[in-house]
Amino acid sequence: MVRKEDIFPIGIGTWNIDCENIEKEIPSLMYSFSHGQNYLSLYMLYNHGEVVKKVKKFIDQVGREHLFITVNLEPTIEDIQDVFEQLNKYLEILDIHYVDSLQLHSPMFSKIPLVDVYTEIQRLVSMGIVRYIGISNVNLEQLITVHSVVPIDFFEGVYNLECKIYEDNGVLDYCKKNGIRFICYQVLRRGRTAKRNYPLLLELSKKYNKTQNQIIINWVWKEKNIYPLIKSTNVERICENIQSFDFEMSREDYKKLNQFRSSEFDGVSIDWEGNGGITIDQLANQFD
Repeated sequence: MVRKEDIFPIGIGTWNIDCENIEKEIPSLMYSFSHGQNYLSLYMLYNHGEVVKKVKKFIDQVGREHLFITVNLEPTIEDIQDVFEQLNKYLEILDIHYVDSLQLHSPMFSKIPLVDVYTEIQRLVSMGIVRYIGISNVNLEQLITVHSVVPIDFFEGVYNLECKIYEDNGVLDYCKKNGIRFICYQVLRRGRTAKRNYPLLLELSKKYNKTQNQIIINWVWKEKNIYPLIKSTNVERICENIQSFDFEMSREDYKKLNQFRSSEFDGVSIDWEGNGGITIDQLANQFD
């Protein structure tokens, strides 16, 4: 089993994996693993469950015990039994006996109270089929409500140079104070942040002889202590991402990145209640 303390700083994302050509994707996943990446995040929503089915081949080749596997409860939790049934579907498809972390993908995916969902997840931990408890895409109030009843180990949310809402609303600080590991998705906005060529990123990229993406990843990990979840099946890009950790920036440069703000993203109002507005998981996709 992979201990929580031994998780590699960059997680393996699985969004948009080419299921029809999975044989071409697996070597890249194996390359990621061979260079230390051992955190794997799976979503049944991706391609109607086909991603989970196809990635099983990668898990089998690596060996289940060498991966930290996180899975998500997704639409829709209508009754408490749905929690176990959804988890069991992952277990059956992957032919494994436990998952390392289980989380509700979004509070809007549950028609029953969040605390009830997490009390049930805690029961599954006691059964030995879940090791850790994660939570995703909630606001500070929701996080505090759940964590006061069921101790949370992992928080997954959007965080990048432009989208700092989880810092602004106190979630990041709360996680640090309570020993909750923050996993972020869309750390590079799928390459869109670098394409904007912000003067600060261009300056630091030239100064440290690194790509803009490497500057971002380095800052997120070394300065913010956040674990980025990145999907890539391009070996050169995977190598580039991993090499983001082999340099240090000055205190002043980290401070500049901390202070960077995007008026566009800061101006987006998040719909936390599911009333048809922009939800937190869509924040990073609002602008090119």
